[in-house]
Amino acid sequence: MSGLKPITVSDIIRGPKQDVKCGEWAEGTVPHAQFPLGRGKRSLGRGWKWRSVKFSCLGQDFFVLVALNVEKEYYRATLGMKDGKSLKVVCCHELHTDHLNWHCHVVRGNVHETFPGVSRDKNLMIAWPVFTKMECTVTFNVTEKNALSIAAARFGFAEGGALL
Repeated sequence: MSGLKPITVSDIIRGPKQDVKCGEWAEGTVPHAQFPLGRGKRSLGRGWKWRSVKFSCLGQDFFVLVALNVEKEYYRATLGMKDGKSLKVVCCHELHTDHLNWHCHVVRGNVHETFPGVSRDKNLMIAWPVFTKMECTVTFNVTEKNALSIAAARFGFAEGGALL
């Protein structure tokens, strides 16, 4: 990507955020306008609730999809950078108690080099931290009340903001 200054996920997390807009909780499919990954709306499956966040940082537009399934004990906050009509997913922060503790799937290096329109670029993403045991030892205590705060703390945006 010539002409674009290299950006890392750490740069995004630490960078100043502007125009933070947080949506309300919803169920069902995620409309393309709320998280434009791929071509159409996104289905998370039964039992999932989601909300989206939009903000600008470092001259780029970002989306965060916060998804929660309390019954399955699964939480995911996915950070995507706008790229044309789609997104480049640059980090996914997760807790799912069927294995592992809190972890991220994160693009190593310049986020401009990752592929747009895919959930995980297997060539550039790494799992962090690395675990020696696959079992989860963390109690799942994510709720609708604290899920957005967890994403805000991980990605460095203010939890407040106008509703989408």
